Amino acid sequence: MIPGFFIGVAGFIIGIIMGADSVGVTYGVHRGLGIAAVCMGGLQAAALMFRPGTTNRYRKYWKSYHHLVGYGCVVVGVVNVFQGFEVMGIGRSYAKLAYCLVLSTVVGASWVVFCRKAEEEKVLRREEGSDGMLSKGNGGLI
Repeated sequence: MIPGFFIGVAGFIIGIIMGADSVGVTYGVHRGLGIAAVCMGGLQAAALMFRPGTTNRYRKYWKSYHHLVGYGCVVVGVVNVFQGFEVMGIGRSYAKLAYCLVLSTVVGASWVVFCRKAEEEKVLRREEGSDGMLSKGNGGLI
């Protein structure tokens, strides 16, 4: 996550420099989305310092915040790339098609990994639950 944050900051700095060099030309939506993405990424990086322990009662709230801001940052970033294609005038290009193909591949692969991990956790919980039932049912002999 940290390398991704630094890559995002580098892109942000490049965008600021390019914006300063193009006097009289402004792309408000693209700029606003870029600023929002960098701010959300900064919040995510800062949230690592304040992450409560796994047994802390506030952990569920932190986790909800972390997921909400993280997924929001991803969505804003993807939309901003599409805005960048429009700014560059290549909205109907093979570069945009390639980006869409790579993006859909990453989303699909992530979904497969997520589903497999969820299934493994479900099986693990079932196994832990049955072990607990056996040991309690036998008077704790196991």
